[in-house]
Amino acid sequence: MKTSLSSLFLLGFFFHAQTQCKSEFNLKGDFIIGGLFDIHDVSETVHHDRPEVINCSSQQFSAANYQRFQLMRFSVEEINNSSSLLPNVSLGYEVFDHCSDALSFPGVLRLMSINGSIQPWVEPNNKVPRVMAVIGPFTSTQAMTAAPFFMPDLIPMVSYGSSSSAFSSKVKYPSFLRTANPNKDVIDVIVTMVQHFNWSWVAFLNSDDDYANDGLELFIRKIKPTEICLAYTKSVNHNTDYSRIFKSIEEQRINVIIVFASELTAEVLIESAVQLNVTNKVWIAIDTWASNKRLLKMKGIRNIGTVLGLPQPALTIAGFSEFITSFESQSQYEEDELPKFCNQVSNWGSWRAKDILDADPSFSYPVYSAVYAIAHALHNALQCDTSGCNNITVYPNMIFAEIQKSNFTLLNRTVLFDETGVLRSGLFSVVVWNSSGDAQEVGFYSFYPTVSFVINISKIIWHTSREVPISVCSPECPKGYARKQNRIHKCCFTCEICPVSTYVNDEEDPYNCVPCKDTEWSEGGSTSCNLRQLEYIPFTDTDLLEGQCAS
Repeated sequence: MKTSLSSLFLLGFFFHAQTQCKSEFNLKGDFIIGGLFDIHDVSETVHHDRPEVINCSSQQFSAANYQRFQLMRFSVEEINNSSSLLPNVSLGYEVFDHCSDALSFPGVLRLMSINGSIQPWVEPNNKVPRVMAVIGPFTSTQAMTAAPFFMPDLIPMVSYGSSSSAFSSKVKYPSFLRTANPNKDVIDVIVTMVQHFNWSWVAFLNSDDDYANDGLELFIRKIKPTEICLAYTKSVNHNTDYSRIFKSIEEQRINVIIVFASELTAEVLIESAVQLNVTNKVWIAIDTWASNKRLLKMKGIRNIGTVLGLPQPALTIAGFSEFITSFESQSQYEEDELPKFCNQVSNWGSWRAKDILDADPSFSYPVYSAVYAIAHALHNALQCDTSGCNNITVYPNMIFAEIQKSNFTLLNRTVLFDETGVLRSGLFSVVVWNSSGDAQEVGFYSFYPTVSFVINISKIIWHTSREVPISVCSPECPKGYARKQNRIHKCCFTCEICPVSTYVNDEEDPYNCVPCKDTEWSEGGSTSCNLRQLEYIPFTDTDLLEGQCAS
């Protein structure tokens, strides 16, 4: 009972605090879109002596996440200024700093409230909630904790970063959609790249969270029918002893390390690699840390080897730079007047507009397309045309149904969702960290309309000069030699020559010498058998005839 009263008091205090929050986090409109952006990062566990909401503004500010939040605001303003999309209808928003997956529930409850109160078990078309749809949150763990609040009422959640394969379950997450690539796509790209360079002996380091653990599971499943061996794997966090990890990797002669981790975890991991003098490795970077500008400029970063990254491609969105620049002075003036407790405060302090624009631009298109998908769905639900929109009561489940049917073009890309709620226009850039401190694009991997993988190897300056690094447990056997597995991994073997009258087919079965048929023969070390031929002795060859008679 005490816990319930504490929770009610906490929620009531939060709702009261929101009436004081006047900032870029709120915009009035005919229809409201909710937003959950982790503008601040909680890098370590926050301990409390009593129930209380975390004050996000006291945590570490994230310029990249703030940039994504501003892109949502820009997109709404752009739509409101459009004469063709939602004419005479205004979009508004209410956004919360979702800095913690466990301590940011009041913001979620605020978005799903009806007239300031929470009404459980309301029929979908009975009362209209505060928001028509929600954009975010970013990470899979955040989405897993927030989604159950919105799913019962089929309020569409369009995440711009959650990639766990768990969200493909429409039984558990019926109105969940995403404009970012799911982990399955990311793993497909990683495996394709590893096979392209003939690496078969790799390590997989992942952050210990829903996103990365799912990635590890998918990777193990994907490589099972291939020649790739997972030589070493480890989940890492802020308590990890990296010296032991890198010692194990070095002892096993692993030269390719896949780092499937959140940006904060990857930063600590790579910093540790530099400090521990880990050298001459190939690092495969995923998503946000693939373009991490702080690591790119870090002293000693070149010593760790070659970093190949797979970020979301950066797109230039016309007008966004001017939007941020014009907003800078206004934002700082308003925040001076805000109350100390308010999880709708960016608190960007000494950061300038240039800092925000220079932050990691990946996931810009997922945010931009998420807003436009909701706007197009609302446009269709209201039966809008060039003259205006009809006066129709719209419910969130109607918006969800229309988003599922999305089919429009945005920045020369088709916005179209599949049956699991994933945007079909998947695309990854392939970058290499060059000596100038930049993530230089050297290729791409596209999923739609057809799968296409292009990489310009000549642009990659490896730590081994122009030679592609090698990462194998055992070198390939010579022709005519069969592999004899000598460890638990199929990639570790010795080579034995196939004896006379046997052969080995490297493509079908490189592990066994196959006997030739009775009508065939072969020399030792063969890759095929030869057909036996009968030779008849001509009667004119007297020497051979005499020899045969004598025998």
